[in-house]
Amino acid sequence: MNTEFEEESAPRKNKRSLVSGFIVIFLIFGLVAGGLFAASSTIQEFLTRFQVEDYSGEPGPVTQLVISEGENGEDVARSMVEADIIQSFDAIYRDMLNVNLVIFPGTYEFPTKLSGSAALALLMQGNNRVTISTTIPEGFTVAQILLRVQEDLGISPQDMSRAFESQLQRLPDGLPTIEGYLFPATYSFDPNPDADEVVTAMVDRMESELSGYEITLKESFPVVVLASVIQAEGMLREDFYKISRVFTNRLERTIALQSDPTVKYRYEGSLDSFQEGMKDTESLFNTYAHPGLPLGPISNPGALAIEAALRPAIGDWLYFVSINLDTGETIFSETLAQHEKAADLYRQWLRDNP
Repeated sequence: MNTEFEEESAPRKNKRSLVSGFIVIFLIFGLVAGGLFAASSTIQEFLTRFQVEDYSGEPGPVTQLVISEGENGEDVARSMVEADIIQSFDAIYRDMLNVNLVIFPGTYEFPTKLSGSAALALLMQGNNRVTISTTIPEGFTVAQILLRVQEDLGISPQDMSRAFESQLQRLPDGLPTIEGYLFPATYSFDPNPDADEVVTAMVDRMESELSGYEITLKESFPVVVLASVIQAEGMLREDFYKISRVFTNRLERTIALQSDPTVKYRYEGSLDSFQEGMKDTESLFNTYAHPGLPLGPISNPGALAIEAALRPAIGDWLYFVSINLDTGETIFSETLAQHEKAADLYRQWLRDNP
């Protein structure tokens, strides 16, 4: 009886063992698969730490970036991320550290959604800086400059006039206006400059020009006044130095300058003719009635006129007259008789060119 029982129970035990084996294998496989998945996820997270988020598609709309004075590469990189110019800080900052990057304050235009390398290239080139500019020609008066600045920079004459007042303390005492001290040149500014910035730049530029001759703004009155008259009279470069000599000779001999532009400066636009302006002998801008320099500058002279005022040509001329207003041809004379003959040529030119 016992033998038969033992023989029948053996197969059942083997079946149970087989099932248990399958379960163990399944569990082991599950553990291995789960471990591999977990390991793969961990590796992916680890590698992600070293991947830089960077745009790679087409650039987006253009935006402006303002770089302030004193900002460094880190500041600029963060501003670029905020403006969506680049996708992440590391997209550009690491490369910034490896190049000779000089950062200039100003306003710049960048497309949005740029790669870090493309954004850095634009920043290094600097060609995307946004500026507005105005060009003041030699000989412009303050009245003309006010109109030009309003047109080019959008600054009102009233704001400019207030800015003029703040600069007068830098200039010679008793100067009637800022005339003569707004140096003619091309000036560029960041968008929306104010009047003080513009006027300061012009006066600074005049100060720089005079400093080349070791002349300060405060002591520059006779030079700038004479240069302003030369600027108004001259047409050809070589004649500036001769005109300077004529006026210098007259000043040394206490002969009235007799310069038409000085009379026109005071009265142009307010009297019917130049001859009416000549009648105002009380005007200190009337250099026919008053020997010496006029009350103040009559234009804003450029570098050539200033140099001519300080370095006149050598000669004994006391007169000059332009005999061709188209070409600027001018005759210089030592005597009144010579001058009258030259004046006849001028009058003939006027008859031939009505």
